[in-house]
Amino acid sequence: MDEKVEAELATMRYVSAKTTIPVPKVHAYSFSHGSPVGTAFIIMEYIEGQSLQELGFRKVADFDATYYKPTRLTKSLYDQLADVYLQLRQLEFPSVGALGVQNPDGIPLHTRNPDEIQVLHRPLSIEVALQEFEGLDPGAKLPPKTTFSTARDFAEFLLWLSDNELEKSPDMLMDQWGGRNILYARHYFRRFILDTWLDSNANEGPFVLMHGDILQHPNNLLFNKNVQLVGVLDWEFSYVMPAQFVVPPLWLNGMELKLLAHRPKWHSQEVKPLIASVKDREASLRMLPRLSQEWVKMELEMPFQTGIAVALLNPGAIHDIFWWYLFYHNTHLKYPEGDFEPFYKENIRPLLERFMQESPERQSFLQRKQAEQLQFFKDEKSYFKRERERRLIEE
Repeated sequence: MDEKVEAELATMRYVSAKTTIPVPKVHAYSFSHGSPVGTAFIIMEYIEGQSLQELGFRKVADFDATYYKPTRLTKSLYDQLADVYLQLRQLEFPSVGALGVQNPDGIPLHTRNPDEIQVLHRPLSIEVALQEFEGLDPGAKLPPKTTFSTARDFAEFLLWLSDNELEKSPDMLMDQWGGRNILYARHYFRRFILDTWLDSNANEGPFVLMHGDILQHPNNLLFNKNVQLVGVLDWEFSYVMPAQFVVPPLWLNGMELKLLAHRPKWHSQEVKPLIASVKDREASLRMLPRLSQEWVKMELEMPFQTGIAVALLNPGAIHDIFWWYLFYHNTHLKYPEGDFEPFYKENIRPLLERFMQESPERQSFLQRKQAEQLQFFKDEKSYFKRERERRLIEE
């Protein structure tokens, strides 16, 4: 808890000192030791504002999907998003991890000289927190003070988190059909990330401070009634990451991940005006067009790299990203417009069968996970006093 509080305080102090991004002011805080309430806490200012959802984002005419020309409010939103991303992109560090100070018990963190703040802690993410809550022990691979000096080492850790979930979680829905799909997707997603996606030229940096949740959700952005950004909240899972992971947000057109993976051009249609806003902001500030060029390059090389980053940071998304996007991108097959079953039997089932036959270890692993899943169903039925227990699905 103290580690997370220190990282959040250090991040908020650094961002407020180095940028104009609106961050809540900290009034008081305490670590666990000496806390008057027995636990760590932060007291910060209340910011009056509304989320994009409360303002009707993608539900009212002023926020219609952009497609080729953004509405006035959408243009204003993208200009402000561009400003946030541009300023964060300038905050580079020599390694991957969360921020802190060498002596957190000295001068209060929220008034500390920002130049004393550095990468000192492990990159605690929402996924790490979830695995800790579920008792999956991600700390076995990520003990306190762990940082990463290369993008590849960090990516391999994220892939290990995926393996850790698969190995230890008893509720992965590993029936015969779903189990083979999951194993195949995670195996080839790993290969794609390490062999194709990672930029070897940026292995040792740059590494950039990024908000921990802005990629997938806009709920931490608060706006006034004129849709002017008044606060960016919840920095507790923020950390320094490879610049390649700094991608346009997933939520730009309000659609869920699976649908965007199936139709990546829909996301690209929203990324284009956002990039235009980034270019305009770079020009007005007389900055080198770094972020805009990075995002243009991403879109040219492979649209919807946002989905790749989301899946890498959140293992639960790997299945959808692989089977709705990467599989067709890598094989150049087209998703059938009609009945899916003949396509599956001809193009996918043989791959899955061959994949399982290649490795007795995969077969035994799947059998073990199916047994664990059945036991989980029994325990679930007993705990919730259900009349029926869930069953595994046969192909």
